[in-house]
Amino acid sequence: MMKEWTDEQILNYYLGIEHSDYPWVFWEAMRPHLGGCASLIDIGSGPGAFALAAARDGFHVQAVDISKKNLDALHGKIKELGLKKIKLIYGDWLEAEVEKCDVAVCAYSFGGTIGTAQGINKIFEIAGKAAFFISPYASVQTDFLTGELYIKMGIEPPSFSGDYRDLLRLIQNQGREVECKIFEYDFGMPLASKDGLDNCVLYLGEKLGLPPTDLFKEHLQKIITMRNGLYWVPNPRKSAMIIWKGRSETNDND
Repeated sequence: MMKEWTDEQILNYYLGIEHSDYPWVFWEAMRPHLGGCASLIDIGSGPGAFALAAARDGFHVQAVDISKKNLDALHGKIKELGLKKIKLIYGDWLEAEVEKCDVAVCAYSFGGTIGTAQGINKIFEIAGKAAFFISPYASVQTDFLTGELYIKMGIEPPSFSGDYRDLLRLIQNQGREVECKIFEYDFGMPLASKDGLDNCVLYLGEKLGLPPTDLFKEHLQKIITMRNGLYWVPNPRKSAMIIWKGRSETNDND
């Protein structure tokens, strides 16, 4: 069963997308494929990084998620930013009633039914011009430069059920021609001051499965830097974006 995001996780998510490279490094790479597109669906949207980016650029957006809490948070952010053209859809992907659109985005949301053959096929049926699948490069999750820390503590790091290669095989098994690009970026976490470090230790400890020990605090103190006038806990990540160009885009170029 899916673990619900906490209020603090959602708050830090929005702070992260405001100050970090995510989702903007992917959004900029998607732009060349978005000519003539007016509608986008964000599948497994979470609190809605791509839904918000698309709405800011004037797209008609559908955001689909199995968590009502995530969609409630997205609704609040939409009101805060004065955005329009976003339809929120609550429910499991295979059962959700959605409208066909030009572009589909699915980022780090391949658990449950989305990452099944039926779930992937529904994405292709919905998207007319392009679909973008963003997946971890590796299955082991050592966010916030914690690889050596897990070793020192004798703890196995969290892992995803698969990485982009598994997703790529699933898509190719459906006879789809795609391209794959690898991205390195920083999806770090801002702190208003170093006084927030103790809370950061507690928050990240729960998120990463690491006990909030002095060793963990020393690690964060060692890596903390400055970004946009804020103390910054860096989180270099590596992900793959699988790109499918639909029939409409191909025909437009003929």
